[in-house]
Parts: sequence; C-alpha cells; structure tokens
Amino acid sequence: MGLYPWLLRSLTLQGFRIPTPIQRLSISALLSNPPRDLVGMARTGSGKSLAYMIPLIQRLGGRHSTTFGARALILLPTRELALQVLKVGKGLARGWHAGDGDHAGDAKDADGGKKGQGLRWSLIVGGEGLDEQFEMMTQNPDVIIATPGRLLHLIVEMNLDLKSIQYLVFDEADRLFEMGFETALTEIVHRLPTNRQTLLFSATLPKSLVEFAKAGLQNPKLVRLDAESKISPDLKMAFFSVKQAEKDACLLVLLRDVIGVPLRNTKQAEDETADASDKKGKGKAKPRYHGQTTLPHQTLVFAATKHHVEYLTNLLTSAGYAVSHLYGALDQTARTQQMERFRRGHTGVLVVTDVAARGIDIPVLENVVNYDFPHGARVFVHRAGRTARAGRPGWAWSFVTHGELPHLLDLQLFLGRPLRTEPAGTSDAAYTESLVLGAFERDALDAEVEYVKRLGEENHNLNTLREVMRKGQGMYERSRGKASQASYKRAKDMAKEGKWGFTGTNAGVHPVLLRNKDGSSAAAKIAEEERRKVLLQAVNSFKPAETVLEIGARGNTEAAELMKQRRKALSKAAQRASFASTSAAAVAEEHGEDEGVTSDREVGGMEVADETEIAAVFDSYSKKSSGSNKNSYRDSEFYLSHYQKDANTEKGYSLRDGATFAEQAQNVAFDLAGDEGALGRKRRELKWDKKKKKFVKGMGEGADNVKLVKTESGVKLPATYRSGRFDEWRAKTRTSLPRVGEAEAEAEGPGRRDMGAGRKWKHNQVVAPKPLDRLSKDYDRKMRQKRKKMEHEGGAADDVPPGKRPQTAGKKGKVLGKRFGGKTAGRVKSELKTVDQIRKERKSVEKKRAKNARAPRTRGRR
Repeated sequence: MGLYPWLLRSLTLQGFRIPTPIQRLSISALLSNPPRDLVGMARTGSGKSLAYMIPLIQRLGGRHSTTFGARALILLPTRELALQVLKVGKGLARGWHAGDGDHAGDAKDADGGKKGQGLRWSLIVGGEGLDEQFEMMTQNPDVIIATPGRLLHLIVEMNLDLKSIQYLVFDEADRLFEMGFETALTEIVHRLPTNRQTLLFSATLPKSLVEFAKAGLQNPKLVRLDAESKISPDLKMAFFSVKQAEKDACLLVLLRDVIGVPLRNTKQAEDETADASDKKGKGKAKPRYHGQTTLPHQTLVFAATKHHVEYLTNLLTSAGYAVSHLYGALDQTARTQQMERFRRGHTGVLVVTDVAARGIDIPVLENVVNYDFPHGARVFVHRAGRTARAGRPGWAWSFVTHGELPHLLDLQLFLGRPLRTEPAGTSDAAYTESLVLGAFERDALDAEVEYVKRLGEENHNLNTLREVMRKGQGMYERSRGKASQASYKRAKDMAKEGKWGFTGTNAGVHPVLLRNKDGSSAAAKIAEEERRKVLLQAVNSFKPAETVLEIGARGNTEAAELMKQRRKALSKAAQRASFASTSAAAVAEEHGEDEGVTSDREVGGMEVADETEIAAVFDSYSKKSSGSNKNSYRDSEFYLSHYQKDANTEKGYSLRDGATFAEQAQNVAFDLAGDEGALGRKRRELKWDKKKKKFVKGMGEGADNVKLVKTESGVKLPATYRSGRFDEWRAKTRTSLPRVGEAEAEAEGPGRRDMGAGRKWKHNQVVAPKPLDRLSKDYDRKMRQKRKKMEHEGGAADDVPPGKRPQTAGKKGKVLGKRFGGKTAGRVKSELKTVDQIRKERKSVEKKRAKNARAPRTRGRR
C-alpha cells in the first residue's frame, strides 16, 4: 500500500498483520493522488477506525506542522468513542522516529527536544473544562477529534478559522445525522474549505443517506460490504420470551446460571480502594496489573433509558454483583471512571444505554444482554457488535416481550436467518445460523421472583426506582418506532399457534439453558421436560362430561334436556363438516394427483415444515418453467413488485424505523454541499407552534425565549455561545490566537505565544496636530505662543507642513545642526534628571501599570 516504514512497524507491533476487507479497499483509495472522497460501510468490528486513521497519519507525515492551523478533523457522536479514536491515533503516530504523538495539552520537554515534533492531538468533547480546550486550540493541534456540539461552541466562542482542514471524517455518520446535530454540522461544514477530502464511515448506512451525502462529495468511492455479513459470523444469539414483570428475575437467572458472573468479594473491594489511593488525586494512575483484560464472564447490559440503568444498577448491587453504569446525562468524570473500572475487571457487569452501542471496543468481551429489545435492526447490530469482534466469539442474549415480538420478526427479515424453537445442531455454532426463541425454566424463575421481592423489602429505594422506571418505560414505548404491518400480523398468528416457546404456553425451556449441563443431568432434564409437556397437553385436552348447567342436576330437568338437544345439533354439524372435507379430498385426489396436490388429511398427518424447507420450496418453485405452471411463472428480473428488492434490508438500516421516506428526508438528511436556497425556503415555511398557539416562520429557534445570535452561515445559535469566556481567558493568560497560515516563531517555543513577548513596538506614524478651538478661553494666548515659536524658528505659523520643523540659518548663513534646533548652548535645556524627577516618573509608571491591569467594568461585547 506504500505506507511509511515506521507506520508499518507501528502496525506490526500492535498485532496487525493482514488488512481487513474494508481496510484493503479504503486505504488504497484514500492514498490515491489526487485525494478521493469515500463512503465506507462494513459490519462492526471490521476495522473501520484504522481504515481512515492510517491514511490520515500517512498524509500528515507523522510530524507536526509549524504552520498554524489544524489539518484533520474527525467528528464522532459520543465522548467514549472520541477517547477511543484518540488512543488509536496516538498509538499509530508513536512509531514516528522523531518522537511520540502527544496530546495538545500535555507538557513538553523543557530542554526543547524532538518530542514536540510529533503530531499534536486535540480532544474537544462535552463535559470537559473550556479553559483546557482553549489552550489546546491555541497550541496549534494537527488533528482535532471532537463531538459536534462542543466543537461548534469553541468555533463561535473563539471565532476559529478552519480553512486549513484537509481531511474530514464523519465516523458513525448515520448516528451523527440523526442526533439533532444538523445545525452544528451545517455551521462546521460552512467554515471548511471546498477542496477537502471527506469520508463517511458507519456500520449501518441506508441508501437514502448515501444518496444525500454523495451530493456534497466529489467523485466519491462507495465501499459497502454488507451483502453477506451484516453481523459477525462468530456471534451466537439466543432470544428469551419473557413477561415485562419478570424481566428482573430473568436477568438474575441469566447472570447466575448461564453466564456465571461471580458475586463481589471483599478482596475485590480492597483492590479498588488500593487502586484509588495510588492515584493521589492526580487522575493518571496506572493499572495495578499490566496487560489485564476483561474476564470471560464480564457482561454488557443494554437498557432503554437512564431510569432503567439506575434501577438495574441498584438491583444488581443489592444482589451482590460488582456493577458499573453509564448513560449520557452522567458527568464526564464519572463516565470515565465507570468505564475504566469495567475495563480493568473491577466490575463484572456494565449497565448502559445506547450511548455505548457505537464503536466502543472492549477487549475479549463475550456477553451482551439486551434487557430491552431494540426497536430497530440497526440498533441491534450496533449493540451486538460490542462482542464477537476481530475473529473472537461472543454471545448476544435478548429478552423479548409479547409486544416486542414484531421487532424480532423485522430483525429476522433483516438478517435473513430462520426463527426456530430448537437449534439445527447440538453445538453452540448452531446459534450463529438461526434465531432460537424459548422461555426460562418456570421453577427457577418463580424462586427468583420471590428473591427480587425480598430485595425490594430490604432496600426501599428499589421500589421507588422501579416506579420511576415503569413511567419511563411507558414514555419509551410511546416514542419508539413501529415494526412493519406484516410483522404485526405474523406475530398474532404465531401467538395463536402456541408452539413458538412463548412464556405462559406449554412450550419447553430454551435449549441454551441446558448447554452447560453434563450428559446425565441434561438427559434427565430433557426427559423431565417431555413428561411435563405430556402432562400439560393432557390437562389442556381434558373435557368434562358435564357442563356447568348440568352439575348437580339429576333426571329429566330442563337444563339437562336443553344440553342433550344442543349436543345432537353439534354432532350433526360435525358429521356434515367431515363429509364435506372427505369429498373435497377425494376430488383433489382425483384431479390433482399428477400435479402433486396433497389433501387436508395428508397435511394433518404430516410434520409441519420449518422455514428453511419452505424457503427452499418457494425458491425452486419460482424457477420452474414446466408446461402446467407457465401461467404462474414470475421472472424476478422483469416482475415489478410494489416492494423494492431489498426493502427489508433498507428498513433495518433506516434512521427512523416506522417513518416514511419523506419524513426521513426532512428530519435526517444532511447535504454536505450546503444548499442555502433550500435552507432559506425551510425558514420561510409556516409551522404550527404549540406554545404560541399560532403559525410561525423558521425552524423553531427562539421558542424558549432564548436570545440568539446569527453566525456567518446564517445559522441562529444561543447567545451563550458568545459568552466572552475566551476573551477573559486570553487576557488572563496573555495568550494570542495566531492567524491560519502564520508560522510559529522559533524563539517562542512550540505552541506558546505570549502577548508582546520578544516584540518591540515602534510608532512611526506622523499625525497632524488638532486645530485650536476658536471658542476656547485660551485661544488667544495659545495663538500668541504659536506665532512667537514659529517666528523664532524662522517660519510662518500657517505655511509650515505638519510634523516637520525647518532648519534655521545662523549669523553667517550656515545651517545650524539638528541637535539644538537653532538655539544657543546656553538656552538648551539640560537632559540630566534629578533624583526627584526620576522617583516621580517611576511612580507614574507604576500607577499606569496598576490601572491597565484592572479588569474592565463592563464585559466586552463583539
């Protein structure tokens, strides 16, 4: 691929030997000359971060540029993903021979060594202090890794110039365009140069978004590797049918009996305390055990809202587990600490929302639990993609309630795998080929339900948090997307059949619950389940000889006579129905024997075919072209259906599940070309404002009585974006923001630029004196002094050019020198100063300095 030797060595030392398919296709295209835009899509864990990070470091040369201005910008949706990308980039740039790739805010060597010549990285995310980020941006970073909201704040506050950006990356592009970042992205892209190289990467990019993005890209290359592998082939999946009220008990059974998460012990708590004491408040403590990775039992639990996360964290902690939690509203310091505890193995369970479903790479994580089933196939792909990465195996456990069954059927259509109640084989590999649905064991579940109730009695906070979670669940269900109509209809049919392993039916235990048993116990368990099925079937098929009306009635009572007549009528109707079915079967057998038509009686006596056999039959039937079936032949290449060819796949990739394409295009689409005409039309449209109870123009800015300011691109932003904090910080630290393209001065060091340091200002401008005011009381006196002075110097008061003094001639016609200006030596004022004069001048200088150092009375406005 033509990589630098030191970059190739850095990749080799990190264990990368062979490029993945997305890297093989992307790196060569991005390093081509001239640079080419790219839209890349591949499944999670396929190495998309390296696919754009390797060309970035190759193009930047691995070293810092002395010309001011960032050269690369990477936009990401979450803070954790930004931290991970920063770690990957610094690891690759560390191989440069002249030094390490350091953070822009790190301290440099005092001896001015080669360390400052490496790439400078700047991390701009929310939740961090603005002063540190001001310092990062003034120290001339080469690469900016940022979330759009905070970067927009710094751009407006500091009035940043981004015309030096050469390399722009939208990582997890679909999530960026759907999270409400349209305003931020519009303003950021408006400030970027048009000749930049733009990249879009994501694991789930719908075709609609690709078409919109291509409008703003220049001859882009599309790399879409989702034809066969939407998820990892090493991912094993199990789906459990549960009741909403029993989810807590199901989670405890899964963690204890299936995954085998150990309870928290005292030694683990002591290790955490010792590790916390090692930090000593510096925040940069090293792990106690170098090379430690996550354990096989560590589990990632995805919940719907932050209220679910709080409740599950308290529940699992009360049950004795070591738990970490993470959600978007959590403080950034707490988020970092919780993630580090889980990475180091101090906690066995991490309860999160979808904020951790994107791009987070946790080494050797094997278990992901969907406590709340995702409402879209795209979200399931990202959640399950946290495990089974880079060729390692992993499990995805999902709880499915009756109302979430249509979403499971949409996922089945998206993945193209059959839904079963039994796996196709006995090994765990069978769970990668099909979606197996079943229920938990009833006895263990009942015992766990009682245990959860006892925990609620011991910890009263659980009941309060459960009530809050229940209200949040209702709001979540009202706001989530809808499944397809066909999936809803099929879910009703499956519920009527009663053989799909739904909880509450006579279906058996999910087969994955028996996989860890030894041979004898497993066989006994299976035999017990078979006996239980037979017993339940016998109980369900039992019909009493007497009805409610006949209980206790003897002889020829009125009720007994009525039921006898009713039984006679029903028996005659049953005979007529059986005779009609027998006649129809005989007719079909007589006329349809050559065509392979089977009767209802034969169908009833045969085993129902599974979905794989049905699909095989329909595929072969569609390819038939024999004589009798010519009228029913459909050529897939010429037959136009009202569904598009890959409708199920595109619905799984859609940014808003259940929404129409027009709604998706209106709310999510983002044109990188910046169509100002469309933006102006959108602002002129009338929309109904619920608060004001009337139609208003615009896009809803200022609805909450927030003062707005208008940026260069016409976007209206809150006035708090121009708070003046950067001006205060700049005055306090005496630091200036250089212009883009200005070279750094060698004497000032790599990045620090103090106001006035090393400069000597000389005022050379000559300004004409202000004319005298005729209405002033001193006008006559000043005019007399002026005439006397000019007459003495040998010129007129009116014809002297401003700023110049004519040279006067002496008694013998000689021109006098400039030193005395025509005066005699006796009349020249002495230049020697007395002690009192020197002391007086020093005091005046100190007063001026004290006066200039005071803060302004009013805050400056732009």
